[in-house]
Amino acid sequence: MKKSLIIFAAVCVLASGALVAQSYLTKPQPPLTLSTADINAFLAELPAANLASLREDPKGKDEFRKQIARSLAIVAEAEQRGLFQKPELKSQLDLTYGQLVGEMWKRRPEAKEKPITSEDVAAFYRDQPTAFEDFLTQNPQFRQAPKMDELKEKYGEFQVARTRGEAAGVNKTPAFQLQWRLFQANIVGNEIIAKLQEAAKPSDEEIEAYHKAHPEEFEEYKASHILISTTPATAPPDGKAPSKPLTEAEARAKAENIIKQLQGGADFAKLAEQYSDDPGSKKQGGDLGYFREGMMVAPFFEGVKALQVGGISTMPVQTQFGFHIIKLEDKRPKALDEPTKREIGEKLRQRKVETKLDELVTRYGIVIPSDFTIPSEPTS
Repeated sequence: MKKSLIIFAAVCVLASGALVAQSYLTKPQPPLTLSTADINAFLAELPAANLASLREDPKGKDEFRKQIARSLAIVAEAEQRGLFQKPELKSQLDLTYGQLVGEMWKRRPEAKEKPITSEDVAAFYRDQPTAFEDFLTQNPQFRQAPKMDELKEKYGEFQVARTRGEAAGVNKTPAFQLQWRLFQANIVGNEIIAKLQEAAKPSDEEIEAYHKAHPEEFEEYKASHILISTTPATAPPDGKAPSKPLTEAEARAKAENIIKQLQGGADFAKLAEQYSDDPGSKKQGGDLGYFREGMMVAPFFEGVKALQVGGISTMPVQTQFGFHIIKLEDKRPKALDEPTKREIGEKLRQRKVETKLDELVTRYGIVIPSDFTIPSEPTS
């Protein structure tokens, strides 16, 4: 799927590999009922980059709720199908569970007050003298580790952190349960999605019908442009300092002047070579070749669509790059060739899978509160 599921989890990989603990809850989990406070607590644990994307996207909260619900539905469906009982998954799940418990415990004040020491690790091995050898037996690939003593120490720290976390009850909170299910979804998601994709393959008739019903999606445009940039220029090859970028007002005025020249009969290609700040197209007279919707930034593409073939912008089109004067050279429908069939097929398959996931959300009664609060950006 082009849109991957948003799984908010950070796995701490120890000693350049996965460490496997010795026990794992394989019994089915009860339905997870989440409150607004639970979601807020979960968000408080997310990395700053994830939170920034949620803040910046107007639809971020809705997309977050949708993807969390779908992830929980994947876990419920995996339990229904017995995937968590597979021997090859049990050790991976146990590892993930132990890592999550340990990492959440390390964030608590008592973990900082009483950090894990070498003596704690030694006490663990006195209590469970065969633990590390059992781990290697279950994971023989680690017998080739270059620093076996270091790996043994890390494994002991991992187990002590897990034990302390369970004793502190970090695995009993709804916030932990949500993170744990998201980890599970990350592990089994590919298998569930693959099975849904197998059943979602669109027919040739569906692909042809979509192509016919959405001609605007497959129209190709050929345009040229003259860019008057408002962004800093790259340093010239002669080593001189780059020129200072134009202000927005200066760039707009310059673009408007070029439009007046074009309206007076000036040659577009020559003006592009003379004035354009786009190094990739100015030597070709501003020619951008053929493109479709989604291949250009939205304001630019809207400016292209507003023109008739042969037409030139009567007002500069502003994007994050500066101001553009656009000439529409050609417009043509894209034939239903094999690449286009594959593109439509993938889009239809993705929609069917998403629809099926939403059906699973409904079937398993998963509800994500909408009145949660995205944490504010910290002030420096």
